[in-house]
Amino acid sequence: MLGYRGSARLTRRIDRGIKLFLGGAAPLLVLSGGGTGPVPEAEIMRQMALARGVPEAALLVEPESRDTVENAWQAARLLRPRGGRKVLLVNDRAHLPRAALLFRLAGLRVAGWVGVPPPSIRWEIAAIVRECVPLPRSLARALLRQLPAIG
Repeated sequence: MLGYRGSARLTRRIDRGIKLFLGGAAPLLVLSGGGTGPVPEAEIMRQMALARGVPEAALLVEPESRDTVENAWQAARLLRPRGGRKVLLVNDRAHLPRAALLFRLAGLRVAGWVGVPPPSIRWEIAAIVRECVPLPRSLARALLRQLPAIG
């Protein structure tokens, strides 16, 4: 699950991820995001997951990433030692296509994605338009990270 600085959207994401986990859709929850506040988004999500009955052993917490490119690479770093290469992404629907592409470029297989419903259709349209802005930069950064592995 990717973090978000707004508490309502972060809560919707973690609720959806926990529901999937408790339903058996995934063996672990990867909580990713540093954020800009005093407590990393990943830590906030960890506390919420524990309060909702998810065991600590089922949580991988990544509190350093600042954006989706770093979310993807840090998630891959955490999963690799455990033999994990497949993820189910949980995020806002408008953000999922770009996130899925970046997670694939980080070497993970995106088995599926679950979009958290938006607060309104107007919000979702604006979010889709906003997603177009960071796409070229995100792709460039992700591809540049791969160069040492290619060479």
